[in-house]
Amino acid sequence: MEEMKQPLVSIVMNCYNGEKYLRFAIESVFSQTFENWEIIFWDNQSTDTSAEIFKSYNDGRFKYYYAKKHSVLYEARNYAIKKCNGELIAFLDVDDAWLSNKLKIQVALLQDQNIGLSCTNYSFINERNLNKLKIYAAYTSLPFGSVLNDIFKEYFVHISTLLVRKKAIDQLEYVFDPRFNIIGDLDFVIRLCKDWDVATVQTPVAYYRFHNNNTGNKEGFEMSDEYDIWEKDLKNNIDFHKYENFHLLINKMRMYKVFKLLYDGKRLEAITISQELGIKFRLKTIVAAMLPRFVLRRYFYF
Repeated sequence: MEEMKQPLVSIVMNCYNGEKYLRFAIESVFSQTFENWEIIFWDNQSTDTSAEIFKSYNDGRFKYYYAKKHSVLYEARNYAIKKCNGELIAFLDVDDAWLSNKLKIQVALLQDQNIGLSCTNYSFINERNLNKLKIYAAYTSLPFGSVLNDIFKEYFVHISTLLVRKKAIDQLEYVFDPRFNIIGDLDFVIRLCKDWDVATVQTPVAYYRFHNNNTGNKEGFEMSDEYDIWEKDLKNNIDFHKYENFHLLINKMRMYKVFKLLYDGKRLEAITISQELGIKFRLKTIVAAMLPRFVLRRYFYF
């Protein structure tokens, strides 16, 4: 029997001064047992040696693009996606990495035409490429199929674990929203999950690098402003209101605003907003209101 033709996977790597971990990420692509891939490397006007590192690989599957101007991350991702030739699109941040079977497992799952995207469990590595807890996975289990209600309760998708059908992306009104600097991944995945089933991989087959320069580690309070914008968009989408856990997501978004108000010393306004939320969130507000400002910033990540 003739072997089934393997689909081409386009791997989007957006880079701005990512030299420190870039080679480790690229080598994890080279180690893949699935070999029909291309790397779409979007250099967002790096000033370090990222370009030299990428170009040092003499491989026709490596596609290098230099941005005409520096742009925000999600705008840069949109530019990179336009260069993709594959029917499947993966994303790999330059500070993350994959296990060797990552693509093979997910490509097999997307043979089911009802599946629009796949994500996997993942483990953590530090700045020295060490994973001290070898068996540790980010999640004990991941939902499968129609997962939008689960995502409203807890967002479990990391961008470097995603494999998305290009057809699913093409059907979106827009891809990544350039208004955002932080929550664009969440917005992108939720809109995909509204129309497509998701195939999840329970075993960690990707590494998320946890270090001081991660966006999520530095800009928690900035999420408040982005959530304000996003909540207005979500409220106008009638399809989302039918999901049981939708209100949980809205409450979490409002809590970011509450915490920011507390941090800015506007306690009365924060407490007033919290009264519209569930009891759990009201209790969080009461506790947070008693904390000093420097402690509040750590407490913010709920």
